[in-house]
Amino acid sequence: MSEFTVFRTISPFNRNKKYPSASRRLLGISTADSSRVSQIPQNLDSPLITVYPHKVKKLLGRSKPRTGLTPRIERKIIKSTTNTPDVESLWPRNSIPSKDNKSHANLLKHGMQINKIKYATNISFIDEKVTGLSSAGEDGGKDERKKEGNSIDGIETFKSKSEIPSKSNYLIIKKSKIAAYEAYNLRKPKTNGAPFVSQTKTPAKQVEVRKSTLTPQPRKPVFKKIEKISVKETMRDKEWLGKAKGQILKDFALQLNWSNGMTLVTPTENYFTYKYYLGKGNNSALVKQCLSTRYWWSRVEEADIDSANLIWTQWKDRDFLKKLPILPPEIEHQLEATPPITISTNVRYLDPASSTSSQQIKIVDLTPLGFDAITKAASYSHLSCSQTYNCNEIKMHNKLERNYHLSNKKALFINLKQYYTAIGENVFNYTPITYHIKDGEEDPTFAEFEQAFNEISQREDQGKKPLNVWIVKPGENTNRGTGINVCASIDQVKQELKNNPCPRTGKHTFIVQKYIERPFLINKRKFDIRCYALITCYNGVVQGYFYNEGYLRTASKGFSISNITNKYIHLTNDAVQKNSEDYGKYENGNKMTYSDFQRYLDKNCNDKKRNFNEEVLPVIRTMVKDTIQAVYLKLDPNHRIHTFEIFGYDFLLDEDLKPWLLEVNTNPCLELSSTHLGRIIPSMLENAFRIALDSIFQEPNSTQKRTATGLVSEIIPENRFELIFHSCVDGPVLLDLLKEKGAIELFQYSDPIIEEMSDEEDEQHDEPEEVKADT
Repeated sequence: MSEFTVFRTISPFNRNKKYPSASRRLLGISTADSSRVSQIPQNLDSPLITVYPHKVKKLLGRSKPRTGLTPRIERKIIKSTTNTPDVESLWPRNSIPSKDNKSHANLLKHGMQINKIKYATNISFIDEKVTGLSSAGEDGGKDERKKEGNSIDGIETFKSKSEIPSKSNYLIIKKSKIAAYEAYNLRKPKTNGAPFVSQTKTPAKQVEVRKSTLTPQPRKPVFKKIEKISVKETMRDKEWLGKAKGQILKDFALQLNWSNGMTLVTPTENYFTYKYYLGKGNNSALVKQCLSTRYWWSRVEEADIDSANLIWTQWKDRDFLKKLPILPPEIEHQLEATPPITISTNVRYLDPASSTSSQQIKIVDLTPLGFDAITKAASYSHLSCSQTYNCNEIKMHNKLERNYHLSNKKALFINLKQYYTAIGENVFNYTPITYHIKDGEEDPTFAEFEQAFNEISQREDQGKKPLNVWIVKPGENTNRGTGINVCASIDQVKQELKNNPCPRTGKHTFIVQKYIERPFLINKRKFDIRCYALITCYNGVVQGYFYNEGYLRTASKGFSISNITNKYIHLTNDAVQKNSEDYGKYENGNKMTYSDFQRYLDKNCNDKKRNFNEEVLPVIRTMVKDTIQAVYLKLDPNHRIHTFEIFGYDFLLDEDLKPWLLEVNTNPCLELSSTHLGRIIPSMLENAFRIALDSIFQEPNSTQKRTATGLVSEIIPENRFELIFHSCVDGPVLLDLLKEKGAIELFQYSDPIIEEMSDEEDEQHDEPEEVKADT
């Protein structure tokens, strides 16, 4: 006769598993054929059982179930009165084969009863009530007890022979299941020690029962909170920095390239070098210093310029630009759904200073590194990576092909006027009233200027005539304050238009601009603000970044509008102020940081608290974005694959702290003329290289080389650039707005004055005209 095991499922622990609930009736008995289920009558009053057929015939023998079941024990029997219908008055020792003295006790502790029985040949059916026999065990002892009802000694009974399982149906509790129950019991849940009582109503009688407890509810898992630690603290640990730095920077580079729709193939060698050519000029020393910290870069001379991956020059190299590859016109970038990206590291930190017993692994918080200013910016998005580039073959220039649309004074004014007019705003709300005069007094624009000058002269402000001061400056090819003069009459303006401030550069046009007559003063002296922007044109995608730290350039002399001839009062360029006898008298190098300016506001604006970072800087950032949006279709019309450029923006604050855009400079001066600039400018250039260079020309996996150069101890620099423009995100939004306003043609109009510009006269340089020897 086949053997099987009955497993009573009255434990809540198993209710959500494959076992039926103790409060519901058994609907059937599973057989060896899982597709066939024997039906069970629904009027049975016995507790539920579940039958588990085993499909492996080898386990029919007695020895196999014993390996899955555990211990043979002397069970503790106590006497008590209970209404439980499914307990055994006698529980023979050998009713369950076992080996040790632990596991069955654990099963019984949870209210689970296991009996091993044999099919009885003498089952009789009397008025659909069954009399059955149960095996007493191996010792030959038999305990035959007749009961009325649907259960005999914990054995399920059936009302007809057809409902009795076939010989092929048998039960086994697998060893893996017993192990699971034992693991659960290790939690040792607390109970009140009360005996288990079934809710099924049966006549009360004196029985012998095993001491049982109420089945406890499983404990909820307790998750221990993992502490976070700032990356600024973990960078003190050289071991952690050596493991995490490379992974963090590569993850950041991946996000940058993904936003440009590029896939890069990096060299497989552990050590390799890229090549750069550095032209002569004021900025070359600092650029060389930044690149020298990257051991995977080597410098080449002019004779080997064709082998260079990067060309950095003071003036635009037109021949090199023409050699740069062009993106095929059929390539179209597709935006991908991009959730806010957070740069993280899987390198956990273990505090070496803590004791061995109390050491805890901590998650490193990279928020202080400032990557969120790019990856979580509104303009950030992933693009489908349609182009693949080999890093060894990439050529890059530090100049945009048509950068004069920003850096040329007259081109900037014309582009901003078209842009603001197209979106329905007045350009003179952002930049002072400006006139571009090409042909002196004969130019029609001069007549417009003269009319505006006379209208202002006739106005009266509380019985006083307003100031009518204008600044005249060359429209192209000048820098460092050269040719700039302040005028207070028509005759003075006419005289300046007849002069040629830079005869060696040919004939000039002129910009006549209204002077901000009531500027905000610091200790009664005028100042302006220099800030930086980075524009990348990679893979046909234009992206603009704003640097969140700049500085103030102060005048050496006290402000006086009546003295219009003293340049030390009105021009804050360092090239002008350093010749003053009072240069550096009030500030180191006549420079102030944003923090210095905020302290001045806190001290001198007690009547009205002003916050530079919250009130002024956001307006400046928006205006920088407007300049990029105004020209993003013109900066890289041929879609050169890899170009970038750093621009210097100059703003002036009026007495109400309203910013006014003065000009934009290509190749801004990177001289470290003060202690403040010695910190701000190298940090800005390093940040720009992290975005523009290191994202493409990535550091190789050369641990030995990195250790030999001492770069393991180098900190991870904080990113201070913020993404403010993406041509595939902000560009379509702008074009849709212009289409609604019917101004798309005005925005895309190409002014003949700009078209006439040649590459020889297209740049407004902030560099000195004389070229210093490279150091």
